[in-house]
Amino acid sequence: MSNPDVSIMVCSRNRAEALAEALKSLTALETAGFDYEIVVVDNASTDHTAEVVASTAQRSTVPVRYVREPRAGIAFARNCGVKTSRGEWIAFFDDDQWADPRWLVELLAMAKAKNVRGVGGAVLLRLPAGNNRELAPFCRTLLGETVGLNAPRRYSSTVTPGTCNLMLHRSVFEEVGLFNEMLNTRGEDTELFIRVHARGIETWYTPAAVVFHLIPPERLTDSYLEKLTRLTVIGMAKNDRYYWGRLAFPFVWTARLAQMLILLIPRWAWAHLRRNRELAFGTRCRLALAYGYLRNGLRLILGGDDRPSESVPIWRMKPRRITSISKSGERL
Repeated sequence: MSNPDVSIMVCSRNRAEALAEALKSLTALETAGFDYEIVVVDNASTDHTAEVVASTAQRSTVPVRYVREPRAGIAFARNCGVKTSRGEWIAFFDDDQWADPRWLVELLAMAKAKNVRGVGGAVLLRLPAGNNRELAPFCRTLLGETVGLNAPRRYSSTVTPGTCNLMLHRSVFEEVGLFNEMLNTRGEDTELFIRVHARGIETWYTPAAVVFHLIPPERLTDSYLEKLTRLTVIGMAKNDRYYWGRLAFPFVWTARLAQMLILLIPRWAWAHLRRNRELAFGTRCRLALAYGYLRNGLRLILGGDDRPSESVPIWRMKPRRITSISKSGERL
C-alpha cells in the first residue's frame, strides 16, 4: 500500500510498554471503504521502542512503519511524521492512549459530513484499577479528558483541538506550515491551530470519535495536577493577544479578571464550606491558572513582550508566520 487514505502518527519516547498497548488498539480499528497505515516516530528513545514496533509490524495486517527522529522534542517528532507519512489524511494519536475500534471511522464520517479538512474527537480517561479519587471536572480536563462537549460543534478560538485526537488533511500543512519547532516543550499544537483558525480553515469536533487516555497512579497526585496547571498556563495569554489583537486584548483580560473575582473565588469558598475536598482542589487549580494568565497578560498589556518567562517556549515564539496571515485581513 503506497498511498493509504489515512496515516496514523504516533510519536513516542522511552514508553515502549505503553506504546505496545497503543499499537495493539490501532491495528484493530474498523474500516469502511478506506485503508490506513501507522507511522511510529521514535523520538530519540533509549529503550526498546524499535523492537516493539518491529514486533507489532510483523504480526499486523495493517502497515506499521518505524521512523527515528534523533532530535528530542515533540515538534521535531511531529514534523518528521508529517514529512514521512503517505496518507491523504494525517491522524494524531498519543502513545499512552487506547483507541475505540470506530475512532477512525467516525473522524472520517464527520469530515465527509461537514466537508472540512480538520476533525477532532473526544478523550476519556481510563483511571487505574482501585482508584478512589472523584476528580473535579477541571482536574479531569487537566489530564486530557473532554469535559462538557457532548454534541458535535465547530472548533473556535475558545474550544480548540489537541493532537491527542485530531485528524488533518495533508493540504492543511501545505497551507499553514508545520509545527513550530521553537515550541518543543508545550503549546505547539495550540500554536498550529491558531494558524489554521486564522486562515479560515474550518474544523469540527465529534464526540463519536473516542480515544481513552490511560492514567497511571502517579498522575493522580495533587503535586502532579498542580504541575499540569503550571504547564497549561504557558502561552495562554500570548495566544489570546495574537488572536484578539493588541487593542481588544485588554478587554479579554478584564473579562478573565471578572471571571476570577465573581465566579472562581466564590466557588472555591463554597467548596471549602461544604468540605468538598476534590471540588475545592479543582477550583484552586483553576484559580492558579487564572492568576497565571492574568499575570502574564498584564505584562503583555504593559509592553513586557521581551521580559523572560518562567518557563516558556511559547514566549520565544517567532510571530512572523502569524503576522503574515493577519495581513490577509483575517482576525487573529
